[in-house]
Amino acid sequence: MSTAPTAQQWKGLYEAAERYKEAAIWRWLSNGHLFGVRDPASGEIGYCCVFGNGGEMFGLAVYLGTEGLRTIVDMLTGEPEEDPMFSQRCLLFSLDDRAELDPAEYKRIKQLGLGYRGKKSWPTFRLHEPGYLPWPELSAAQAVYLAQALDQAVLVGQKFQFNPDELIDGDKDVYFIREARPSAEGGHSWHDAWLAPEDPPVTEESAAGAMPLDELRIAKALKGVRSRAGIWESDSFYVAMPLQEGERPFYPKMTLLVDQATGQILKFALSKEDETAAAAAEDLLTLVEEQRTLPQELWVGSEAAGEALLPLAEALKLELLWSPELPALSEARAAMEQRFG
Repeated sequence: MSTAPTAQQWKGLYEAAERYKEAAIWRWLSNGHLFGVRDPASGEIGYCCVFGNGGEMFGLAVYLGTEGLRTIVDMLTGEPEEDPMFSQRCLLFSLDDRAELDPAEYKRIKQLGLGYRGKKSWPTFRLHEPGYLPWPELSAAQAVYLAQALDQAVLVGQKFQFNPDELIDGDKDVYFIREARPSAEGGHSWHDAWLAPEDPPVTEESAAGAMPLDELRIAKALKGVRSRAGIWESDSFYVAMPLQEGERPFYPKMTLLVDQATGQILKFALSKEDETAAAAAEDLLTLVEEQRTLPQELWVGSEAAGEALLPLAEALKLELLWSPELPALSEARAAMEQRFG
């Protein structure tokens, strides 16, 4: 369980935010001038995106790791695979109006003896994680790192004040990075580097969240099949309808199974992100059992949907195809999203 920041750590973060505000590096840096700050504690690089050049939103977003970098690059190029509202992983500092503060934030500011006045003057800090609503509570490690990132962003902004486009290196595979190295006197000192993004950490594939294959059940379902015809389409996507289990609200994922010829929704389910693969497989197998039929092909619209259904599709001797367009499911999705608001 992560440790909450101490009052001293929170105050250090608010002071770093004030220094960033006073430096106003957004006057010459835009959100396209990306640079990185390596977390001395974890070693992970956060890629910094400066907001404020457009005169609407002021602050700093620190996109965490290579996956975070991909999200912001996709946003800047207009080619995100998933709506950034649901998929981004970052620490966000922004200057907002008093009314936009979470009650806990306002209470914290008063307890720390701090005060702000005017529009776009109140610092807010948010943790963005895939599948969850922005969260106003940070861990101690996140608060310390975000304070470091704010201070390093000021130094980067000052360094490139008169030549900001040097941050947009001709070689798109490298980024300007600030990283801490051990010093002879003890502790650490910050240095410049141009580095290519690191490969995401390799993790062992886990079956967590996937539906275990019940061979007896699958054999029984296959024995009951009376026909094979048509094409079914399947995919999963976030729905902007926050749900809450426990303390933190989350965005559920909807899984749809649609008949391509008729546009009929055959099955749908809402689930948490880590339960989506199992929900998709369960819906498919249940549908086969209920209708005693199998399609000639099953089309999926994403790699994640394909990985969730491939083991079951193989067991059912069902051909699975990835398709960039799912015509029937797209119409069904629009109808369901309207229904759920």
